[in-house]
Amino acid sequence: MGPLFAPLKRQLLLGALLGACLGPGPCLGLEFTGQTGQWARFLRWDASTRGELSFRFQTNASTALLLYFDDGGYCDFLQLMVVEGRLQLQFSIDCAETTVVSDRRVSDGAWHLATLGRFHLRTALGLDGMVKADEVRPLRPLRQYMKVVSDLFLGGVPQDIRPAALTLPTVKELPPFRGLLTDLKYGSKVPTLLGSQKVRLDMEGICAINPCENGGSCSVVDGEPLCDCSKTEYIGRFCNEEVNAIPGLAHMMMAEQAKSKVMANLISSETESVSDEEDVRSSRLPQVEAHQGRLTLPLLHHGLLNCPVLGGQSHHTSLSSTHT
Repeated sequence: MGPLFAPLKRQLLLGALLGACLGPGPCLGLEFTGQTGQWARFLRWDASTRGELSFRFQTNASTALLLYFDDGGYCDFLQLMVVEGRLQLQFSIDCAETTVVSDRRVSDGAWHLATLGRFHLRTALGLDGMVKADEVRPLRPLRQYMKVVSDLFLGGVPQDIRPAALTLPTVKELPPFRGLLTDLKYGSKVPTLLGSQKVRLDMEGICAINPCENGGSCSVVDGEPLCDCSKTEYIGRFCNEEVNAIPGLAHMMMAEQAKSKVMANLISSETESVSDEEDVRSSRLPQVEAHQGRLTLPLLHHGLLNCPVLGGQSHHTSLSSTHT
């Protein structure tokens, strides 16, 4: 194995152990449903002489298009597919073509780490730390590079691209990818997403691997997953704790619901207008305040401020009122 691919193998092994996004910067998560006409388009990967591309993916499809780019309809192209459950890399330089197939299957629904390494006429395919490579012999011996013109397409190719503009026109007829793909990198940089169709995007790549259990919904806040368990019968950071499993919690939740109903009735009731000074000094103040996690409703009665705490004791405070 050459020096170009040794660091890449170490990165794959490390990623397999950590099970997380590789490298600095945010991850980009893509969910492909396998619909006809789906695609995600990224800025061109400059892989003419050398370069590295990596991503993580999950699928149960036995045949699907993962990645494609070419020279705009002449000879050079690179296509990465799932074929009979294995990764298949096919590439051509100056119309000299070859194919590399992974030893392991990837259509098992598990997460896998894939990489492509380019070095002049040689291209390597890495899968979960195992790297296989091959090279071509172009028709012109002096030709030592791959011509890359198109952008990079994931999961499918836009149907509005003319067949004459594709080096492999049959790429449009291939089954679209179905599964999840995240942490796409050109070397250590996150490529620019130019557009997509029928692809669900998660710009942090965190909720693509939904950590929320029991039907909880995932969102990203400050780069961290946040699970909304309000529509489930579970609580906890990942909606994985039963309410009834925590002593006293169900009772506390019922009490909180009762407090909410009481407060709704108090707030919605109309305050009668008062005219004389005595009525003013014995009226309910309209403010509702929170006190140490409890709700208080201030009441003014004969110069005394009565603050009953819902779910607790009342507190009385004397007020000296001066009238002119």
